[in-house]
Amino acid sequence: MESTNTENGTNIINKPFEFTGKSGEFFAIWIVNVALTILTLGIYSAWAKVRTNQYFYGNTLLDSTSFRYTANPKQILKGRIIAFILFVIYFAVSNVSPILGAGAFFVLMLLVPAFLVLSMAFRLKNSVYRNVRFNFDKNFSGVYKIFAIPVVVMSAYIFVISQFQESVENSAGAEPTFPIFVFVLLGLIMLMAPWWEYMITNFKVKHAKYGDAGFSFSASTKNYYWLYLKMVLILIAFSALLGFGAAFIIPLFKSESAEPSAIMQYMPILMFVVIVPFYLWIFAYMATKRTNLLYNNIDIAGHKTKSELKTGYMMYLYLTNTLGMLLTLGLLMPWAKIRTARYRASVTSVDVAGDLSQFTAVQADHQSALGEEMGEMFDLDLGF
Repeated sequence: MESTNTENGTNIINKPFEFTGKSGEFFAIWIVNVALTILTLGIYSAWAKVRTNQYFYGNTLLDSTSFRYTANPKQILKGRIIAFILFVIYFAVSNVSPILGAGAFFVLMLLVPAFLVLSMAFRLKNSVYRNVRFNFDKNFSGVYKIFAIPVVVMSAYIFVISQFQESVENSAGAEPTFPIFVFVLLGLIMLMAPWWEYMITNFKVKHAKYGDAGFSFSASTKNYYWLYLKMVLILIAFSALLGFGAAFIIPLFKSESAEPSAIMQYMPILMFVVIVPFYLWIFAYMATKRTNLLYNNIDIAGHKTKSELKTGYMMYLYLTNTLGMLLTLGLLMPWAKIRTARYRASVTSVDVAGDLSQFTAVQADHQSALGEEMGEMFDLDLGF
């Protein structure tokens, strides 16, 4: 339901998203997609993706207007064929020579940032709202700078390891150092993961456009580090509680005649009742907080997106969706996707500053002046 408030003399109208898709409708699309994809040995998967996206876009409404997905399945198929050819070349070269395989793998890794940009450009260019296309600036140099930093750090790490290991091997009676390297590597990954996620997210948002209007992203690396730190603290607290609980409970089962195997028989129960639900909760917690962090910091020309996902309800959806698909051998997958999309839309909205209709009309005018982008053959959807 819309709500209105005033900020700095401007009327702010909160316009919620709405998802109108139905499980039965999508099941009919999904089952045909699966059947034809199998019969065509995967070729129809490009058309299946377009039909699926068209259904979900068409049933997602903002201000009583739906989105549209306009991709050409042949372009998606072309991108997948290119990806498949690259994989076949890499596999063949690797079987001929490990050195050539390593070289081919290095070349593929060099192409990943470019594929990311091309895929984002394809996806947004084929997303339309009120006859205005979204766009994505193809900033290849920017994305390569982001990818270069982890490569430099890991290269320095490998160099230090090789030098240190060489000095250790030359020392008589030296202790194995492999565990130390593992802990250092895990530490590097943990330190870089929040930064990496922020940089990639910031790049995607700030190079996206709606018509001629660019998006901005107000989150910082501090927000992402704090999110990951809270997750680590929760994991440490849970591990400590589990340890204390085990130290208290295990003696209750012990007796002079009890064997360790008799005690261990209760471990599957502990896993099912305590550990699995906790890790399901932590997965839902991270997914929820990351989504909220993203959408609560996106702005376009004063219009701000909002997301209010709840961890408890997301955990409930994950649990019931998984159980439903397991019990029906996957047949309830359309039902799971529809109910998840409906919940996500129900807690997502846009704080509109002024009149959204006037804003989209301006973007439509700008777009018509810009004309169609050249070079469509290079806009490939490679699955990023």
